[in-house]
Amino acid sequence: MALRAITLLGNPGARLPQFISYAYASRVQTALQQELLAWKARPPASRGPPPPPSVICFTPAPTYTFGRRQTEPLSAAEEARLRAPLSLPTAKRPNHETNGRVYTETNARFLPAVTRAPRGGLTTYHGPGQLVIWPVIDLHSPLHPHLSVRDYACLLEKSTIAVLKKSWWGTQIDPFTTENPGVWVKSNRARCESGNMAAPTDDRKIAALGVHLRRHVTGLGVAINFSMPVVGSSDLNPWDRIVACGLGDRRVTSISAEANRVSDMYDLDEDEELLGDLAERWQTEFERRLMMHNPADSDLKAVLEDEANNRVTASPYG
Repeated sequence: MALRAITLLGNPGARLPQFISYAYASRVQTALQQELLAWKARPPASRGPPPPPSVICFTPAPTYTFGRRQTEPLSAAEEARLRAPLSLPTAKRPNHETNGRVYTETNARFLPAVTRAPRGGLTTYHGPGQLVIWPVIDLHSPLHPHLSVRDYACLLEKSTIAVLKKSWWGTQIDPFTTENPGVWVKSNRARCESGNMAAPTDDRKIAALGVHLRRHVTGLGVAINFSMPVVGSSDLNPWDRIVACGLGDRRVTSISAEANRVSDMYDLDEDEELLGDLAERWQTEFERRLMMHNPADSDLKAVLEDEANNRVTASPYG
């Protein structure tokens, strides 16, 4: 049984980078969920083969989402702070040469979206430099062993840990789980003390986890912080505007930050390649652990054909 992998492509290599809107990715997810729910609603004798499990991968335009625990409405000042322009200094090839490579410097900015998500928890952020992974599966599907909610959360966490646990640019990352949702890393105290990176010495979240279920059909999933900014002022660092998931005593990190691969410019060409590879490896790990069988297929062309019209384009500044 082959996992149905769906990658929603932005266009980060454009003169002004474009990323998939969170709203569009949610519509694709809903279409996949409805496909599974419609199959489950049919009488067993007339169901036919079940739809295969799917995984949606994308890098979103800047978006703040609120979970179900966020019951208090935002004040006008709070909403204005979240929606304030967010700068994205980028480096793309070609133009002038830097360190043996050829780059074009582009200053772009986005106005972040603010929306609710059907998950637990409080406020979090999604945006460029992050890989969002949303499996859409039926936990009670005949195509794989049945899963409890806890089993499924562990599946997401273990798949993420497996692909992160390696050397990144010479730095070993050793992720783990805690009593709080998501995947975490320990601070590299020696690197902090050497002055190479200003960071706290406690646990830091490198991947967020949020799940929604309807009749055992999953929604949402994992967001891995790859190269997004995690330090600095709020015009560049989106995390400076919120207390991520309500955990005020914990910080957010990224693969690049842990590997001390932090720059004033983001190489979107290289990031796109690396994020694509990370997505493929995560899907392979998830599929292996899900232990699927029995082939099936489904055509999502009508759902996906509007992809290009649902990218959010940056605005120039400077």
